[in-house]
Amino acid sequence: MLSSLSITEFAAKISVGDGPPGGGSAAAMYGLTAAALLELSINHSLQSPQLVEHHELLIAKQAELARLHIELTILIDRDALALRGLLAAAGLPDLTPEARQSRNTALQKALKQAAEVPLETARTCLEVIEIGKAIVNRVDKLVVSDLMTGAAAAHAGITGGLLSAAINLSEIDDEALVSALKGQIYLLKLAADELKGGLEGTVYGREPFSVLRG
Repeated sequence: MLSSLSITEFAAKISVGDGPPGGGSAAAMYGLTAAALLELSINHSLQSPQLVEHHELLIAKQAELARLHIELTILIDRDALALRGLLAAAGLPDLTPEARQSRNTALQKALKQAAEVPLETARTCLEVIEIGKAIVNRVDKLVVSDLMTGAAAAHAGITGGLLSAAINLSEIDDEALVSALKGQIYLLKLAADELKGGLEGTVYGREPFSVLRG
């Protein structure tokens, strides 16, 4: 399983370029890193007596992040399985009309999976950013940079997931499905950019982060 590899092993496996993992698994890894950084922010802040008024919310968000942490870990491997299935379907023989039909059926099924799994990764990463927005003004100021690094990683995970979904669309025959997937991609990108922009507007308006303001 990819999720059990060390960081260096995972990076080395990506760099080979002969199959899974690809950008979709990397997007899930971005999301996992993001969730972990937000968990760090909460766990540190829960130790501060000055933030006791926020503990109830932080504990609730901590539980949500624990769930997302697990889901994103699983998505690293789910995306690799989807990519492996797509490559296997593309490699099926097509020397006869029957074989071509069988290959096309398998390929269409695999393409749908290869588009839908990274979309799920993007949706899960979006949940991470939403939690970041909910807690950014309630965590210790010493971990705001960690939280924002997590938000940036989650946004990268969303972008990677959407790209990994979009690349399959031109090969899917079902026009209604393609239209629906395009709509999801558009809305997820819109929501992600808005959340990231809102967080940056909040944090970059403060010192010492104003240096990052565009």
